Amino acid sequence: MDEKRWTEAVALFDTCLQKSPYLPDPYYSRGIAKEQLRDFNGALVDYNIYLEFKPDHFEALLNRALLRYRLGQYELAKGDFQKLITLPQGETSTVFFRMDAFASSVNKIFTTQGSDNAYLYNYLGLTETKLNNFNKAIEDFSLAIQAQTGEADYYANRGLAKEKSGRVDEARDDYRTALKLNPHHEVAKHNLDALTSKEGKKAESNQMLDDAINNNPSLPYPYAERGFIRMEQKNWNGALDDYNAAIRIDSTNEEYFLNRALVKEKLKDMNGAYLDYSKAISIKQTFEKAWLNRGNLLARLNRLPEAIEDYTIAIFYFPEYATAYYNRSVAYHRQKKAEDACKDLKQAESLGYSVGPMMKAKICVN
Repeated sequence: MDEKRWTEAVALFDTCLQKSPYLPDPYYSRGIAKEQLRDFNGALVDYNIYLEFKPDHFEALLNRALLRYRLGQYELAKGDFQKLITLPQGETSTVFFRMDAFASSVNKIFTTQGSDNAYLYNYLGLTETKLNNFNKAIEDFSLAIQAQTGEADYYANRGLAKEKSGRVDEARDDYRTALKLNPHHEVAKHNLDALTSKEGKKAESNQMLDDAINNNPSLPYPYAERGFIRMEQKNWNGALDDYNAAIRIDSTNEEYFLNRALVKEKLKDMNGAYLDYSKAISIKQTFEKAWLNRGNLLARLNRLPEAIEDYTIAIFYFPEYATAYYNRSVAYHRQKKAEDACKDLKQAESLGYSVGPMMKAKICVN
């Protein structure tokens, strides 16, 4: 391990544990080596075993929390980070790599000393953001900022949580503070640009996105944002190029696959669109928009039973999904299942979907 010969290290730990499976330390060390080899699931298993032996080992628990976050296991990561805040950190020489909030590349390092749990509150904020608990995320980022006021990342992260919760002016202030602390902070630059884009300043926005991509091509978000603008402009090939780039950098973001699927539909690549919707679902099973859109695609392909199944799952995860009820109603109507079609149409209308009188007369004949 000291020589970074990870494969050989794993083989030696395997031999050790075959001889003495109840020794805890080799599991922890093998987990670290497996992470370096990008065997993330194998590393997670090893950390879990080690923590059965030593449940309060700070560094092992931190490794597991970071790995769970990386793998999208946000509820589990949140539990680990919450426990870490209650544990004494102790002495350590371990250096941990810290990822930017919304970038996939490693750009900073930290130790567990001297930051008064700021980085833990930051990661708690990130997990709450991923779980759409934006107000709680804002609280956690604020605690991180109180503990370490000069860290630009924390302001950028809090800005995004504020933006998603509708507090746009406050979000803009946080992004600007991040840029004061670090004028080259690409995430803050990008998020300010995204706000500019939403306010309709397209030309300025495109230039800012081009600059962000040229300055740091390893960030996925500028590509994704520019891809979205190109979708609005019906520049489908340009949008496809941008989402391809975003996904090459970060293949764990379900929204990228959803939007690329929509672009592929416009380009008549139905098989590619189906695969992308399915990938978005595999990343986030509860992603009701992906279920709905895959259902729409299946309905267009006249695969109505499968479409109805997808609409049903979308409704299961979002019981007030009026559009899913409406689309399932149309699919039932095409199958000549009049009672089911009328029932869904009425439910869609009760949830606020605007149903025209002609459609109502067509589907609810009686």
